[in-house]
Amino acid sequence: MELLGQPGPLRMRDNPLYVAMAVGLLMLPVLLFFRWYESRDVVTGAQGPFPAAFGTEAPVAPEHVMHRETGERALVHGLSVEWTTHGARAVNLRTGKEYWRYERQDEDSVVMSFDVSGRTVVIAYSDSTLVGVDLHTGKRLWREDLGYGKGFRSVSLGAGQALTAAPGAVRAFDERDGRSLWTAKTPKSCSDVVVYAVYPLPDHVSAVPVMCNVASIDRDNEQYYLLLGVDDRTGKAHWQRRISDPKWAVRGDAHTLAAPAPDSDDSPAVQLLDMSREGATPRAGPDTTAWNPVGAGSGTVLLATDAQGNGDSDHDTVLHAYDTEDGHLAWRLKAPAGQEYGSGVIADGRVYLVRQPLLTEADAERRVREAELLVLDAGTGRALHTLRLPAMTVPDDDVYFMKLDVHQVTDGALRLSWRGLSTDEQLIITD
Repeated sequence: MELLGQPGPLRMRDNPLYVAMAVGLLMLPVLLFFRWYESRDVVTGAQGPFPAAFGTEAPVAPEHVMHRETGERALVHGLSVEWTTHGARAVNLRTGKEYWRYERQDEDSVVMSFDVSGRTVVIAYSDSTLVGVDLHTGKRLWREDLGYGKGFRSVSLGAGQALTAAPGAVRAFDERDGRSLWTAKTPKSCSDVVVYAVYPLPDHVSAVPVMCNVASIDRDNEQYYLLLGVDDRTGKAHWQRRISDPKWAVRGDAHTLAAPAPDSDDSPAVQLLDMSREGATPRAGPDTTAWNPVGAGSGTVLLATDAQGNGDSDHDTVLHAYDTEDGHLAWRLKAPAGQEYGSGVIADGRVYLVRQPLLTEADAERRVREAELLVLDAGTGRALHTLRLPAMTVPDDDVYFMKLDVHQVTDGALRLSWRGLSTDEQLIITD
């Protein structure tokens, strides 16, 4: 019983602590909902039947031209896969319509790189997350939060594995389910690692070019490049070899890497490295120091120079094809007066590249109607097919970017655009 003039018991609603707890409990579902909303994936799913490839090999006589927008993308089967700010999307090459889209809702994380195989798209994000997406459906297969190295991250696919960097190491994940497969340690002097690519070789070995200390904030760390020979079952590093910047390296065939000699070597000559489980062994390379590769594959490395043999010229008017077995010059092709070559691709024994008018800054924004797609025999340089390209607008840019490059040839289609993808004009060409 309460006595007159004495305070009664304190009610819960009058206690600030209980009020705060009650408000917190009421807000918890709302906060959890917003966290779920921000972390959920946007998945449209496949829109219609899976687009078939245009062919099983590189096009033989490409004639059918489709206009598409440019961007960082890859052709696979009948799709063009490109990254977006927060994910990736696939476009049906035949219709130009979006086939699927995958995106994370995390506004604080953006796509740094991606790679595509015949089954999977793997995306690397700035918050140190990898995501595997099914190529056929656009649905997420797996997600791995690495927990280190926020910022730039690369990912490369090969032999069914997704490779990325770890502190002082290279890690591999199964491209289909994201299982951690192995970790290959790099030398102590290579503590800050960037994986550039992966080259699957016979006998369960992958050659992995890495960049060491390129992004390190410690400027005392030497920046250099390594080629690692790694067992793709255990991660054991069988061998390592210093190389030059891998962005200048090309694969002449399944087991040959061609590149300038690294800075640690005295010779300025080009090296041919024979890669195997036992190591990366140099053999006789091309007798040239004009290293400007514009295509490689099928046992051929294709270089371009001006008429004086200068590989650093603004205008590539002469092609030089070297055999990767012995490094000898196999053939040479000079462009007609007033014309030059862009970069190309070698696939299935054929060279695909563009011959175009020799352009200068005065040609910016004019329409070019004289460019031709050439298909050459990689072994002899003999012309197999020629296609006059539709008119294209020259970019308002440096002369270096006023070149029409063939970027990819696969599954019966090829992709070409202005160098650097600086315009919205891109052509997809099929037989």
